[in-house]
Amino acid sequence: MRSSFLRLAVVAMAVVFLVAAGAASGEDYLVIKKKGGPTQKVPLTIPPDQIESFEVQSGPPGAGEAPAARPGPSEESAAPWTRKPQAEPGPGQEPKTMELRPGAPGTTPLILKRTPEGEKGPAATPRVERGPRGETYREREEPLISGPVAAELPKGKGTFFVNLYKLPENVKTLPDFSALTPKSTTTADKINLDLSRSAKEPAELPENTEGLGMRCSGIFVVAGEGIFKFRVNSKDGARLHIDDKTLIENDGVHPPTSKTGFVHLAEGIHTIVLDGFNSQGAPVLQLFVTPPLGKEQLFSMADGLAGWKEPAKPYDVLWGQVYFVPKGNYPRGPDFSKLAPIGRLIASELTVSGGEGFPGLPGRTEMVGLRYEGYFTVEGAGIFAFRLLSDYYAKVTIGEKDIVEITGGGHPEPGGKLGWAFLQKGNYPIKVEYFHPAGTPRLELYVSQPLKSEVFFSPARTLEGYQAQEQEVSQIPAFVYFLKPGTKKLPNFNKLTPAGMFFTDSINYPVDRGSTEFPGVPKRDEWLGLRFYVKFSLSQEEAGNYKFRVVCRDAARLILGKKMVFDVEGTGKTQEKSGTVNLEAGSHEMFLDFMDSTGPNGIQLFITSPGGEEKVFAFH
Repeated sequence: MRSSFLRLAVVAMAVVFLVAAGAASGEDYLVIKKKGGPTQKVPLTIPPDQIESFEVQSGPPGAGEAPAARPGPSEESAAPWTRKPQAEPGPGQEPKTMELRPGAPGTTPLILKRTPEGEKGPAATPRVERGPRGETYREREEPLISGPVAAELPKGKGTFFVNLYKLPENVKTLPDFSALTPKSTTTADKINLDLSRSAKEPAELPENTEGLGMRCSGIFVVAGEGIFKFRVNSKDGARLHIDDKTLIENDGVHPPTSKTGFVHLAEGIHTIVLDGFNSQGAPVLQLFVTPPLGKEQLFSMADGLAGWKEPAKPYDVLWGQVYFVPKGNYPRGPDFSKLAPIGRLIASELTVSGGEGFPGLPGRTEMVGLRYEGYFTVEGAGIFAFRLLSDYYAKVTIGEKDIVEITGGGHPEPGGKLGWAFLQKGNYPIKVEYFHPAGTPRLELYVSQPLKSEVFFSPARTLEGYQAQEQEVSQIPAFVYFLKPGTKKLPNFNKLTPAGMFFTDSINYPVDRGSTEFPGVPKRDEWLGLRFYVKFSLSQEEAGNYKFRVVCRDAARLILGKKMVFDVEGTGKTQEKSGTVNLEAGSHEMFLDFMDSTGPNGIQLFITSPGGEEKVFAFH
């Protein structure tokens, strides 16, 4: 946050801000002249000769009434909550992206080493939670950081200056109070006027309150920032201004009626003007506020307002822009580029569920759009599964790629929807869009790492894949293909683009292993293709006839060099097949392709060397 201190002598050279008010009121005002616009008068609470200096404060970029969207990953920004992904090039090298080219002649595969099982990241103690029907469906870690933290109330900073006017009989609408001379003035901390309920603040009112006009104005202080909900309850006309914005309009003659308005307030000083009139009978005029993190209360000028504090580590949260969406049907979500955000909020992780609404958005649960943005870090490489739950429309985008999307209008699955991304070491921008038309909101995002249980996604948590170990050939790379449902036969993987890769010590996944997932392919156990690739060399003593045997469900194919050793087709059953091939001394390439449709799955490859015993195929 930047601030500039303007001495009175400097101010006087530019424009006169402080003037004495007319004799009618005997008050002093701060008069602000806008460029190309009208002046604005703000009552002073201290004499001008007691002012040594004053301060103009601006909130963080995007924290105004209609904050601009956060810059994308390609935009430069000095804002503390944005950063560009940093690549990790070698000395004198440009950043490179891993190329997945299974079986390319003459190439050496990148060998990655699994993190030892005893090593853990910075996450806290996991616990098992149960789904809506009692099933155990995830292992959750406690958040690495807490959610939004409320700022402390500033207190003792302001008061309402109340001008009282005598209006014509049977007044129907709010007059222009700036053109009228008040009959008297008073002060108040709160506007809580409802004589039928013994609420009389301000206290100094005329005996006859019919035809009464009131202008309540002043300045108040906000600690922190956030979206605040104001509510005006009035009998007859009322209008609320916050800074330069008309927030609530409830003009005319009517019984006691409440109207609400939302505004994003940055940390610092703000102006407020509440106008009201009473035609006949007892007056009612009350002003309430609901802070971002708290319950509704009478607005107090002396207390000021408290929003949420900016986190100590802005990179460790998701920054959300809030949109109030016009009435309509949006099964694919609204066009956020055509909407102006009402304000912003933060989230350490996306866990919006239950009847409490949206954290940081008080009192609004209908026709709400949210666009969260942030960055997260990946160490190593691998396939990561993102599971999204939403009551209506939601979408997750990493970089420029849409990972998972839930369209509205149908009946969302209780377990949510899955999407996968192959990620390598580096920083990644993430965006989550969400639209909630009505009812109880729900938005949850989980992530499964290649070798770890599912947790809530948090930008503060570094995601871990397989760790790179160059020049070390210790594991078998397996390229992963996501097949179309209904695939009948093992496809030609040379014509498909892999979705990612993982690494294994051996090809040993029996059908009865107790799981249908393969390590490194989290949350995916059907319509899956795997290509195990091995490049090896044999000495003259090791050359000879080698026997290979496969046990699989569903289909498999083994190719050594240019020779087909065996080809097993069919789905829905466990099959076994053997083949023998003569391997000469020198370098060889081997491809074992596998297809899994639905149901139980597994693949095991055994090898018998010349004169040796059969063993599970492992590459050491």
